[in-house]
Amino acid sequence: MNPKYASTPADKRAREALGRRVSSELLQGDQIPNEGIFPALGERWGRQRGSGIALVIPAESFRRITEKIVRGLTYLEQKEFIEPPHEIQFFALDDEGAKPIREVLANAGSTLAREPGIVVRRAVAPEDGVSAIYEIEFWQQFKTYATVLADDA
Repeated sequence: MNPKYASTPADKRAREALGRRVSSELLQGDQIPNEGIFPALGERWGRQRGSGIALVIPAESFRRITEKIVRGLTYLEQKEFIEPPHEIQFFALDDEGAKPIREVLANAGSTLAREPGIVVRRAVAPEDGVSAIYEIEFWQQFKTYATVLADDA
């Protein structure tokens, strides 16, 4: 985003515009709501309320990247597309809410990683090779969860 790394005048203008847009979307201090904060992305450093800066990221973005990873891994690992009757369900859970999923993954899961950015733990049902449960960790900072199930399951 830094304009000093631009390779052309057009690239510099694009970087400057992106910087302005991101800056305009920042929330500071008391502008940051108490609700609607993605699990694990809240205050983690013991600072007083009002001293932080937050970037608004639409919840839909978390769902979309999770679905993209699930679809991609299903194809790469099983050579299967996720098609009806199967559907992907997305979950944003805190540690307590994710406990049942983590227990299943601990007993029957495998890990795929492109570290340090993404680590995926998943358990795939051997019956159809598509139904599965996923935990996706991003940059060791937060996790999303998903299931792939037939809608008649």
